[in-house]
Formats: sequence, C-alpha cells, structure tokens
Amino acid sequence: MRRFGDPRLWEIETPVYRRFLAKVRKMEGVMSLLAGDPDFETPKHIREAAIKAIEEGWTHYPAWDGYIDLRTALAEYHSQYGTDWDPESEVRLFSGSTPALFTCFVALLQRGDGIVVFEPYYMGYSPVFSYLDLKLSPVSLKEERRFHPDIEELKEAIKPETKMIVVCSPNNPTGTVYNEEELKAIRDLAVDHDLLVLSDEIYDQFVYEGKHLSIAAMPDMRERTVVILSFSKTFAMTGWRLGAVLADKEVLSLIKKVPIGGRPAAFIQKAGLAALKGPWEPVERFREEYRKRRDFLAEKLNEIEGVSCVLPEGAFYLFPNISGICEDSVKFCEGLLEEEKVAVYPGIAYGKTGEGHVRIALVKPIEELKRCAEAFKNYAERHR
Repeated sequence: MRRFGDPRLWEIETPVYRRFLAKVRKMEGVMSLLAGDPDFETPKHIREAAIKAIEEGWTHYPAWDGYIDLRTALAEYHSQYGTDWDPESEVRLFSGSTPALFTCFVALLQRGDGIVVFEPYYMGYSPVFSYLDLKLSPVSLKEERRFHPDIEELKEAIKPETKMIVVCSPNNPTGTVYNEEELKAIRDLAVDHDLLVLSDEIYDQFVYEGKHLSIAAMPDMRERTVVILSFSKTFAMTGWRLGAVLADKEVLSLIKKVPIGGRPAAFIQKAGLAALKGPWEPVERFREEYRKRRDFLAEKLNEIEGVSCVLPEGAFYLFPNISGICEDSVKFCEGLLEEEKVAVYPGIAYGKTGEGHVRIALVKPIEELKRCAEAFKNYAERHR
C-alpha cells in the first residue's frame, strides 16, 4: 500500500514508553506506577463549579484564546514568581499542556533547528523533537550531582544552530528544582546567544526543597521566555485537559497563528477559575502526601542492595538507579512487570542519560507503595 501523509510521521518510531504501556494494559492484576496521574479526586469545589457552569448554559463555543477572567487569574497566579503578563495579549488557554507544548515548538522552531535539553527529560517531548527533526544538545543530569546540571557542560551545549533551551522545573522525571545560580546561567546564555527559553512549570506547586523560580522573571527574559502551565497535576485535573501558555505578546502572536484548535470547553474553564480562586487546602494536602510518599519509598529503595535513590526536590516521581541489578532499564521493567506485577517506566524513555534508572510515579497511597518496595526487593534478590 502506498504511504500517505507526512513522511516524517512514517519515520517516527513508537516511543519505548508507549510500547511498554501497551504491554501493561494487556495484563491483569498489575499495580501501575506509570502515568503521572494523581490518585486524588479533583477537589469538590472545582467539580461543583463545572456542574454549575453546565447548568447555567456554559456549553457553547468559548472565546478563542480562553475567557478573560481565567486568563487574568492565571496572570495573577504567576505574578507570585515576579512576572507581569498581560492577560489580554500574553495568556492563551489550551486543552492541556501537551497541545500547548506542541503548538509552541511548531510555532517557534523550524525543521532542523537546534535545542538544548536537560537529560533525562520529559518523554512526551521526544515525538515532537523527532517530528521537527530537531538537533538535540543534551546536558546530562547525573545522580552524583543530585541531577543538577554542570554549568560548563551547559555552555558547551550551545551550537551555531541552537535556537531554544528547554527547562522543566521541577523536572520530570528527576525532580530537580533549578536554583537561582543555574537559572541565571541559562539566562546569560539565552541573552548572549539570542535564544528562546521554553519553561515547563507544570509541577510548580510540588516543591519540597528550595523554592520554585521562573526564569521569565529574570532581567531581559520576559520577551524570550515561553511559560507552560497546567491544571492537571496541581489540582488533580488530568482528565479535564486544561493548560496555558504565557509569553510576550509578539511571541504569543506567532503561537496563535498555528492552525490548531483545541481550546478548552467553556464549563471546564469555569472550573479552572474556581480552582485558582481556591480554597488551596487540597493542593497543600496533595503536596504533603506526596512528600510522605517520597520519603517512605526512597528510604525503602535505598535499603535494597543494588539500588540507590536520590531524594527528589520536587514533582512526584522517584528516579532510582537500578544498574546494580540490571543496566538495561527496559529489561528490568519487563522483568519486574512479569515477575512482580508492578509497572514502572524504563529510564531510557527519558533519554540516554536515563539508562540504568526507572521512573516511579508516586500516585498510590503508602500502603500500596509498600508492595512496590517489596517487589523491588524481591526482584533484586533474584537477579542482583
């Protein structure tokens, strides 16, 4: 059969994580710690706001960029980090951060452009990088540095074709919270080399060590930074699909020209407004529960010979080193799945630097995470 469509799509291989996920879905009795999908219910006041909005008739086409009340609330929310976005021209809503990311990459980069990424990086970036045939300059986040970047390596990653630096803080999968010195180094390189920065900040509410900083607030960075926000993790709203882009009006004007729809439903935007207005007690509760889960499971994993686990500073994942048991992360995860019925993602899915590690999403209560710890222990004793 003749190949139809964009040749680039035929060239893209199915990512490792999708192949692994497909295998897990065919099995029964598996405890899945794969997706970063909180096990908490969306807070009641947010659910009630959506129901009220439907009953009031908020079921028609919403404003193209999103309702101004929610855009205003998002600009006010992000101002806590020192920014001053204009809700009229510098905030746009999307149906989740994934289409927001895709639209930004398509709008701001050309096929073959170079980008600097900190590796391991969010696996959802990979298909877009492949589709645009971007030239990656990875800066390794290594366990011995608590997954923080080496500034000299960062400087060397800048190439003549580099157009953008991608920053995810807190980082998925390592939990790295970039400090002021590191962000200043990124800022200096961006300004000196006239680069854009995409700042993925969807885990900004889940910081346990240090504090969340937005590079957009640094001198001369406002006009060259694109901020990605999401309601999914913060408010346990993964299924609602609500995200946003905050950027200088000239940059956002380009992003708006990408011919893609996907604006969030009217009633979901009303729910998002209720989320930002509060109460914020549920988010504080989520954060403390994730902290407890992090502390518990990291301690248990570090007791296992052949495993080491750096305590993440943010987000809600662990990224333990399992190379003392098996250096092939795919083989390790397949074995753990088949023998112990526990599913975690192989580190290679997050780039070459991730090999020898696995990612564990802390989306189960501690009682169930005990099963995860036992599974790792049992598997290690058999295969170490």
